[in-house]
Amino acid sequence: MKFEMVGVKIPKWLLVGIEKEELVEDMKLFTAMKFYETNVLSLGKAAEFAGENKDEFMEALSEHGIDVVRYSKKELDEEIEFLKGLK
Repeated sequence: MKFEMVGVKIPKWLLVGIEKEELVEDMKLFTAMKFYETNVLSLGKAAEFAGENKDEFMEALSEHGIDVVRYSKKELDEEIEFLKGLK
C-alpha cells in the first residue's frame, strides 16, 4: 500500500494538554467516520484508514450518532415485510 504524507497546521493552544500522536489518531478516526458517512469509503476501508478493526469502528460510529447499517426506503420496507412473515 502506498502512502502520501499530508501536513496540517494546528494552533499551539489546541495542543495544550494533548499529545500530538493522540490528536493525529483522533483526526484519522473522525476523518474515517466522515468518509464513511458520506459514502467516500466502505466500512472496511474506513476502519482500516482509522487503524481499527470493523467492530471497534462500528462502535465509534454508533457512539457519534452515525448509522452503521444503511437501508434505502425500499430495502427497509422489504426487510419489515420479511420480518412480519416470520411470525
